[in-house]
Amino acid sequence: MAKIKIKLQVPDKYSHISFQPPKGAQEAAKRALEVRATKPPSQRGMTAVGIARARDLANGRAMSPDTVQRMLAYFTRHEVDKKGSTWNQQGKGWQAWMGWGGDAGFAWARKVVKQMDAADNKAQTLRAYGEAIQLSALPEYDVPEGLTIGKPFKTLALGQVSSRMNGESIGQAIDEDMLEEMVRVYNARRLADPVIIDWQHATSPFQGGSIAPPESGNALGMIIDLELREDGLYATPAYNERGLEVVKNAGGILWSSPEFLAGEVFDRSGGQKIGDAQLLAITLTPRPAQSHDRIDRVTLNERLEEMDNIESMSVEELKAALAAKHEMVLELEQKIKDMQAESEAALATEDESESEPQAMTQEEADQKIKEIKAQMSLSESGRNLTLQKHRELEVKVIKLGEQLAASSARIEMLEAEKRQIEKTQAVRELLESGRITPAEEAVVAKAFELREVQPEFWQMFTERSPSSSIPLGQIGHGASGQEITKATVHEAIKALATQKSITYSEALTMYRTTNPDNYAQAFGG
Repeated sequence: MAKIKIKLQVPDKYSHISFQPPKGAQEAAKRALEVRATKPPSQRGMTAVGIARARDLANGRAMSPDTVQRMLAYFTRHEVDKKGSTWNQQGKGWQAWMGWGGDAGFAWARKVVKQMDAADNKAQTLRAYGEAIQLSALPEYDVPEGLTIGKPFKTLALGQVSSRMNGESIGQAIDEDMLEEMVRVYNARRLADPVIIDWQHATSPFQGGSIAPPESGNALGMIIDLELREDGLYATPAYNERGLEVVKNAGGILWSSPEFLAGEVFDRSGGQKIGDAQLLAITLTPRPAQSHDRIDRVTLNERLEEMDNIESMSVEELKAALAAKHEMVLELEQKIKDMQAESEAALATEDESESEPQAMTQEEADQKIKEIKAQMSLSESGRNLTLQKHRELEVKVIKLGEQLAASSARIEMLEAEKRQIEKTQAVRELLESGRITPAEEAVVAKAFELREVQPEFWQMFTERSPSSSIPLGQIGHGASGQEITKATVHEAIKALATQKSITYSEALTMYRTTNPDNYAQAFGG
């Protein structure tokens, strides 16, 4: 298995954004570290994460997109610290605020996050229709072949974890500093200590039993990204085939239960301290440690390819998928129109520039001809690219149109089958209750179909008294004067089963209920 190679670089969609902290933020962080060094230990602010952040800022290091988002989250939460009693004395709150870049860092983080949000919105055009993306398609990762990215989920919520048995607190409360440290250690150690996804803590070193053998298939994948948000820690999973199967078959009745260390964490090879919290593994389980409503269900994303397997989808799922497909088709059609308009506008601009009269020297004319030829060459390349994209989009639209038609037909067929089942069941219930006779089945079925427009027609049958229409003479009430024996009762039960299209056992129960005397006479009791 190849090793994971992580390229810690800014995504292409953010390439136009500068993640270099401004001079004001650098100076604020440097000042915070200087002031902190002069304070007695009891008056020193900043967590280990805050100190590391201040050092990075003071050294002018570029921040990652995630770090800038965490900066904004910190400033938003802690702006109230400016009103603290020790602020003017450069107390702990002042040190922490300045260590994150101070007011200059706050303003810069707001600006950068706003730019990132705009880039995210632009990049989200068709993202909602994607399911799991093969890892090899992502430029940031080079992972073992066969893993598939699933839907990110919240795996740890802020707050205390309590026992199911007595409600008492279990371990240290989950706070933002702990989660932030987990993310930092994960990013620093993701190559040496990858976070594995397993089933019911099967790979945990704390289980106390023997290690599960490979054939048990407990490893379901690995975590490829961690993100700290306002309400907790979110993990992005990459599943192997078994993991995909487990999550899919769970049908949403599955949660995550992370295994982590809270406290000093050391490098297993060299013994050096690497942090104060570390995520070790994430297990999938129907019984997580935290309350089910505080974390996310573990599910797969909705797939475009689900339309290729519509046999397994319900009517509601097909309708939802059909609506999504329809929106996508409209969007693609609009893109084609926009591209055609751009192409026509480009051609019109070229025609105008070529027809403009020129008063110039021969040398200027030669140079202009060269420029026009170069522009025409570029324009031709652009047109070819536009036409190619145009054709690709047309193919997509045709394919989606075919899928839309197939989906519509499937929905109509399923709805027709559903109506037929409902009708058959309703008529059978009336027949078995004795409200109608077999001869009335066709009429009653028609009444069921018309019950919306002519409800009184259907009510005429449903409001009859039970057993009011059972042909007693046909099922052994002795109306014909025939002697009641086991053989005659047996024949009557068989006839009843054939007449009502039910099993012999069901007919026996019905006969015994409606003909207790005959049944007792034949079998005793």
